[in-house]
Amino acid sequence: MSKAWPVAGIAPADTLAENARIILAVRTAEFFSYATIVDREDAVEELHALRIAAKRLRYTLELFRDVYGALGERLIDTVKAMQEELGEVHDHDVRLDLIAAEITVLAAGDAAPLAEDSDPRVGLSALTVREATARRSHYLAFGELWATHAAEMRASLVRLSALPVPGAAA
Repeated sequence: MSKAWPVAGIAPADTLAENARIILAVRTAEFFSYATIVDREDAVEELHALRIAAKRLRYTLELFRDVYGALGERLIDTVKAMQEELGEVHDHDVRLDLIAAEITVLAAGDAAPLAEDSDPRVGLSALTVREATARRSHYLAFGELWATHAAEMRASLVRLSALPVPGAAA
């Protein structure tokens, strides 16, 4: 799993709002640092890391709901939708790896060749196609969410993390 970016500048003497905005700025930068791989369907590990970054961003938005207000609340749903599609992509990647490993084991076995109607590799090959098709569908759904929401989402997150804190010295 990818390590979370460290958050510097948190001070116990500062207000919750000040610290929440610092955390949000880091989580936003971490999430959008993966923007270059969004169009790479084969970037399995990076897409999973993006999913983890999305989780961190979402949990930050949820934890500090009172600080981020209505705009933060709306962003939660968008981040959650992206995270869920990326989660489906990852689940299919894991299953595809398991199926490929099983096919390799079966191919390396010393058993006599099986009749096609009883060879488990036939079913596993069909399952591979089904999993790859479903993965692609979720990847495309994620891509559509990204294309539709990423620019506005980024601008909103930057705005939220940069807003002056009410009552703070100017």
